[in-house]
Amino acid sequence: MSDEKPKFVPYGGLPETIQEMGNSGVAKCKLGFGQIMVLGFMASIYLTFATTLAIVTSATIESQSIQMLVRGVVFPIGLIAIVIGGAELYTGNAMVPPVAAMMRRTSWTSVMHNWVGSYTGNFIGGIFGAFLIITATGILGHDGPFIEAVKKIAVKKTSLPFSEAFWRALACVWLVDLAVYLAGRTKEIGAKFFLIWFPTFTFFAIGFEHSIVNMFVIPAGILAGAPVTWGQFLLNNLTPVILGNTVAGLFCMGMLYWYSAGMPVEKPVLSRETGKGAEGAQVVIGDYSNLYRSIGIGVLCTIGFTVLLPGGAGILAYFLLEGAPEIKSVIPAAEGGFSIFGEPIIVIAYFVILSAVAARIWRRT
Repeated sequence: MSDEKPKFVPYGGLPETIQEMGNSGVAKCKLGFGQIMVLGFMASIYLTFATTLAIVTSATIESQSIQMLVRGVVFPIGLIAIVIGGAELYTGNAMVPPVAAMMRRTSWTSVMHNWVGSYTGNFIGGIFGAFLIITATGILGHDGPFIEAVKKIAVKKTSLPFSEAFWRALACVWLVDLAVYLAGRTKEIGAKFFLIWFPTFTFFAIGFEHSIVNMFVIPAGILAGAPVTWGQFLLNNLTPVILGNTVAGLFCMGMLYWYSAGMPVEKPVLSRETGKGAEGAQVVIGDYSNLYRSIGIGVLCTIGFTVLLPGGAGILAYFLLEGAPEIKSVIPAAEGGFSIFGEPIIVIAYFVILSAVAARIWRRT
């Protein structure tokens, strides 16, 4: 049997794009605990403003088709600010750092550090954004079409079956990470603007599920009085949506484009004199053993991350703190400290502890 590697034809600048994505992934995995938390917080705030804009420009439109169209038109400003301005969005990180790991330029544990840190920063930003828009500013009012739209969205999202939430989330980040990927194919700011806008417009107008958007809009609905608990938000929506978002970013975008670029893997060049040590690195094309390894580790990381973060927090809030309540048509009166701010603070503390531990043991400098 021949040991000759399969031949890959360079296609449309893919190898160069994947190389650039690998560079970005390495840099992301080196971010410190404070950096990644702050950048994650900023990303979520940008999406908070974009989502609020989408609601106030569409809530009073009677035609559902036009309403969804208007939402899609204005929302992309959030992702444009993140990509061009610089911030850490978990759904983009579901694609970029794993590509660096597939290329053997960083470790999968460093990818997990990046995921946990950016996710935690995004969650804190989403909760703060909900407080800012609903409670602090009262910009949507206390009744009327804007606040009712927020409550309706929260109930609808937490009422989705697990499978529907998963597939909507997969389709969502397939488009979101397409926007990130397309933006990485050009250096022109104007071109980046339009390349980000079209896929983002598509996902938001259709109504797919984006976990970081949901970190704002569902808590906003809860604070506005929607009949949804924090545990239901974490378990019924965020868990399947994170799973679908991660599968799309890692496998549907990152791995498929990495494979199409020839499965490049960076391997050390051994010293000619001793046969040991490294005198640099060479890129090996067509390494199927690394493909199978990346698939296996990617599956484990995806499942482990989903179970550990939204899953673990959801179980804590829904079963232990709330006693597994059903979604009701009327929100019950607030009882105790857990009804509005207690549970989010507990969940944030849980996420921050995990982020600090991940930064301590998994971060590669």
